[in-house]
Amino acid sequence: MIRQYLAGTILICCLSFACSTTPPQKTSKEAEGVLITPQLFEKIVGIDWHLIRMTLDGEPYPMVENSEVTFACSQEGQVAGAASINRYFGNLKLAENGGIVWNKAFGMTRMAGPPEFMKQESVFMDALSKTSRMFLNNSTLILKSQDRSTVLEFDRVEK
Repeated sequence: MIRQYLAGTILICCLSFACSTTPPQKTSKEAEGVLITPQLFEKIVGIDWHLIRMTLDGEPYPMVENSEVTFACSQEGQVAGAASINRYFGNLKLAENGGIVWNKAFGMTRMAGPPEFMKQESVFMDALSKTSRMFLNNSTLILKSQDRSTVLEFDRVEK
């Protein structure tokens, strides 16, 4: 009887411990996803990406409800999208180490709109020009600055 009691107690303790352990956390490299290099660039080209989150100087930037901010690029490195109200366009090159080299300033249409959309557009364009690396994490494209304080997260647009 005492053996059964001890065996039951040990079993309960083992089960409690097993159930209480948390799964291993992803490292920051795993959470970032796969670094986009010239060899992996085709994984993101020809796809429309919709901005879902923006972080500036380490702080989340509140997205304007019902705003349209997108990103797309061609195999040749042409970049275009919607920046809230206006369309933007530019070019990028990827270094062998995955570093983004933005060629010149972005071009943009010049329409006006509500102040909150105009502000978001300005912030987005500034953030985009600060990014220096791209990562693909499942169906999320992540652009980050060198110091990782600026982060743009895009979801793939299903057509």
